[in-house]
Amino acid sequence: MTAYRSYKKGVDLLHMGHIKAGFRLYEFRWHPLVMQATGENWQKWVKAPKWDGERLIGKHITVQMEQGFGDIIQFARFLPMLKAWGAKTLSVMCHESMMQLLGTMDCIDYISCSKTEGPPLEADYWIGSMSLPHFATYAPPFVKQSFPITTNKIVGSEGYFEARPSNIEHKVGVNWSASNGPLHYTKSIPLETMRKLVGDDVYSLHVEIDDIFDPLPNDGWKQNFYKTACHMKAMKAVVAPDTATAHLAGALGVKCFLLLPDHDYICWRWKNATWYDSVVPLKKEEWHLLPSLLEAL
Repeated sequence: MTAYRSYKKGVDLLHMGHIKAGFRLYEFRWHPLVMQATGENWQKWVKAPKWDGERLIGKHITVQMEQGFGDIIQFARFLPMLKAWGAKTLSVMCHESMMQLLGTMDCIDYISCSKTEGPPLEADYWIGSMSLPHFATYAPPFVKQSFPITTNKIVGSEGYFEARPSNIEHKVGVNWSASNGPLHYTKSIPLETMRKLVGDDVYSLHVEIDDIFDPLPNDGWKQNFYKTACHMKAMKAVVAPDTATAHLAGALGVKCFLLLPDHDYICWRWKNATWYDSVVPLKKEEWHLLPSLLEAL
């Protein structure tokens, strides 16, 4: 089986709910042939060898956060696992807008957005963040019991980021646009539809336009996920499509109504397991229930 076929099989298995086998084959995403076939160009910033599950007692490991902001938020829940595995020092490399949010996790010793200098580049091992669930399924028993990953229970699904609520009014926040990418138009929600579902007395979590919705304070939240998190913690709930907005609400334990796209475009993350206890996925034929669900709050 070629590298690309293995990678594609891994994605298919994740869609089917076979988490262990799916993440094992998803490791092929870093193969040059797979990146060529998918058009991705992920770069390894640390010279240290890839971590393959060795005991980490006394060692320094750097985790490079991967892909989109939603992926970074989703897989950050596994970072404490490396300390349980014995790591003396845990470093994280991520986008600047994510640094303060991830920095609230006590398990991280160093966090950096520099690709050219700093302690994270001097680690003994390196690993991509989306490889961590693969190792969680093969972890020693004393690690696995604290970091489960099954269709019934996934570590951190109760909310694993902390943020201090801002002083905005206690009401709903909404986003209707997924980030630009291949499935942007299939995941995004027509603005007219969102207006009908939520009315106008809500906050806009859209980073470009507010439309008829109330704007959040201009305090830099659009460039800093921690500031966004503080506003979310003060909200009654969040309404969003499959995007980083929904992942952040879930990671904070904030009630989130996730408006899913047509069935053929629903991501594996929402199909077969509960990654966030506070996220309520609504299939397209269930969108009409949203006004009553918000009223019930």
